[in-house]
Amino acid sequence: MRIRKITPLHIVAASSLAFPIAAVFGWPDAWWPLILFMLWSLALGVALATAGSREDRERIDRLLDHAHGSAIQTLSHHRHDWMNELQVLYGYLRLNKPDKAVDVVDRIRVRMDHDSRLSHIGNPKLSIYLLSFRTICDSLRLDVEVQDGLQFGTTPREADRLAQAVIGMINVIRVRSGNTSAYDSTLKLAIAQSAVGYQVDLTYAGELAAADSVDADLARCLDGVGDLVNVEPIDETQHARTMSVRFPLHA
Repeated sequence: MRIRKITPLHIVAASSLAFPIAAVFGWPDAWWPLILFMLWSLALGVALATAGSREDRERIDRLLDHAHGSAIQTLSHHRHDWMNELQVLYGYLRLNKPDKAVDVVDRIRVRMDHDSRLSHIGNPKLSIYLLSFRTICDSLRLDVEVQDGLQFGTTPREADRLAQAVIGMINVIRVRSGNTSAYDSTLKLAIAQSAVGYQVDLTYAGELAAADSVDADLARCLDGVGDLVNVEPIDETQHARTMSVRFPLHA
């Protein structure tokens, strides 16, 4: 249960009850102090409930505004990408180069299939995070490969836990990724399903701050839902490494 924060309004409301309570004790044989106390308490309850509802509505409105802003920014990025592809396609058609135009159409088809797989991964939170990653991070490139038809988690609760673990691991790499001209920081994420569970492979190339503690932070993100089965350096000069995580299926 969420405990509501005590505000000055609550303190003033509680203090105002001192008058009807004093009346009850001051005139114990009279009936009107009890009526006054009951009406006063009812009025305060209505006032506090109204104020609380207003605060909740304002909080929800702020969250919705933030979500709407993120969605608009994501759509803007995708619109920009599609416009670039269409301009290239239009140029090849104008130049009468059908082979090149077919290549562009194939590239568009592959990207549409990729976005469709992310949208149907089985968890809206993870889908939105992966599709909008470019809008929240400009220091790391994220390439995602999802097995065709994959549904993350057998129940909504399990899917949420798995999604939270994957998002947490990506964020571990994101906050440590370098943003210099010497390296292009790239994280490749591959998600596949087998008979025993899910396999998530992360391959990172680029600078990585505090690399010695990455393993512990990744394991902490798993929070008991998966196992970090492999962390292997690929190229020490470029701080490249691959990480494998296994999420077993639970009966």
